[in-house]
Amino acid sequence: MAQQFEDKFNRKFYYLRLSVTDVCNFKCTYCLPDGYKPPGHKRPAFLTLPEIKRVVTAFADCGTSKVRITGGEPSLRKDFLRSLKR
Repeated sequence: MAQQFEDKFNRKFYYLRLSVTDVCNFKCTYCLPDGYKPPGHKRPAFLTLPEIKRVVTAFADCGTSKVRITGGEPSLRKDFLRSLKR
């Protein structure tokens, strides 16, 4: 197992907050402090399912034990349920 993620105050991070949508659709200041600025391209910036699996696996290998799925209303993503499978 790789080293646990730690900040300069020696606090360890056991969970990952992972956005599965390209932008939070609630437009709150937490996710979008400068407001929503749509991308200049038409292709969505979603992580693919293999990319989500790779990121979560890498964090799990470093000691992450919890993943919080975020991204506004993440269930709006068409492949949302498939992204939750191991």
